[in-house]
Amino acid sequence: MASKAFGNILIVYKPAPRASRRIPAHAAQEHVRTLDHLYQLLQHRSLPFRAIPLEQLGPIADVDLVITVGGDGTVLATSHFATTQPILGVKSFGQTSVGHFCAATRTTLDRYLQRILKRTLQPKQLHRLRATMNEHPLEELILNECLFAHGSPAAISDYRLCIGRHRETQRSSGVWVGTAAGSTAAMLGAGGRALPLESDAIQYLVREPYHPNGSYRLRGDVLSPRQQLRLLSLTPHGTISIDGAHIQYPAPEGTEITIRNADRPLHIYWR
Repeated sequence: MASKAFGNILIVYKPAPRASRRIPAHAAQEHVRTLDHLYQLLQHRSLPFRAIPLEQLGPIADVDLVITVGGDGTVLATSHFATTQPILGVKSFGQTSVGHFCAATRTTLDRYLQRILKRTLQPKQLHRLRATMNEHPLEELILNECLFAHGSPAAISDYRLCIGRHRETQRSSGVWVGTAAGSTAAMLGAGGRALPLESDAIQYLVREPYHPNGSYRLRGDVLSPRQQLRLLSLTPHGTISIDGAHIQYPAPEGTEITIRNADRPLHIYWR
């Protein structure tokens, strides 16, 4: 019964890296061993699966379960293509990866698979954000955070920030907007608040505000799930980055950006 319920499994893996100063040889070997161990576990249970490297990932369909092998970056990248499919993240790089979104490791993988197949472990829902640019929704849903800023990290950003009835023209090094899942990452490092994991609140934070004659009113806050943040770019070389530096859209002067809660949470197995 359990095997039939998960009869179509997709494995998304980060290709094995070359050993380097950042990733020692034993970490790269552990990644390969973890992937091989996963294959053996699924074959032993006669569960059909297919595996693709992360860079070949596209829209996910006709899948009962997605298993990522790598670290948080692999989970984040996969989440942009997942709609209702639950994800099990497997951390395969030991101490060289944080693995915040990864529930399992090579040594605990069998136990997690047993609980998933027996339905004794249910996925949690992590709320995501939807960004639109000039009323056109961006393809990727935001799991951690997005950043509006100048394309050059050394340049100042000009924009108009609108929240509810309040609006303010500002200059700063950028604006973070994030979820509860991302509140312990860049947002926290920039001075934000850590939120309960399953909260559906939206948090924003103005990064390094520049106001020579006082201070801005809209500097950062936790918004209710029904609120939205609107931003008008006044920066010729503005950009919006989603969940890190790999996904980036140009947001030149005149671009209107709206960020609100998405109606599609991410389903992910947690510790």
